[in-house]
Amino acid sequence: MKKFFKIGCLGFIILIALIVVIAVVASGGDDSGSGSSSNSSKSEEQKAHKVGDTFTVDNKAEVSVTKVEEREQVGNQYANKKASEGGTLVAIQWAVKNISDKPLGAFSTPTINLVDEKGTKYDADIDATSNYAVETNIDDSKIASDLNPGIKVTDVDVFEVSKDSYAKGTWYIEINGSKVQIK
Repeated sequence: MKKFFKIGCLGFIILIALIVVIAVVASGGDDSGSGSSSNSSKSEEQKAHKVGDTFTVDNKAEVSVTKVEEREQVGNQYANKKASEGGTLVAIQWAVKNISDKPLGAFSTPTINLVDEKGTKYDADIDATSNYAVETNIDDSKIASDLNPGIKVTDVDVFEVSKDSYAKGTWYIEINGSKVQIK
């Protein structure tokens, strides 16, 4: 019984330590108020940028969508992902540069969603994204480490959506509230 109690206590301590580490990483080490935004940031959110435009997000990062591809399959001969029946893969390459004077933690860097004309947001397909990253040999994105001041990285994301919907509608990439029209 004592052995079980010791293991249970050790597990509880490890769980608490893990929660603390996740909370620290999620905060990104940024102690500035995230609730405030400038007027220029709000005006950027209202207009749709074009592929290739560089714009500022949250006064912390410069971002640009550099390439958009519609694909039936992503990956290489060893690891690949095909679009599901009725679907298509929308592959996005985008760059982010830390323009602040502090590191951006993994959970503080800009996030990306695919958005249709009705405002429905789509998350990236993790398998397809990994396969596309291998195929394109883009390996300088930051997954679990800080993006330090002055550093620029390229990232990729792949979304699977209805082929018919994608063919007919207007589509955007949304990065922390700023939109880039891709179709």
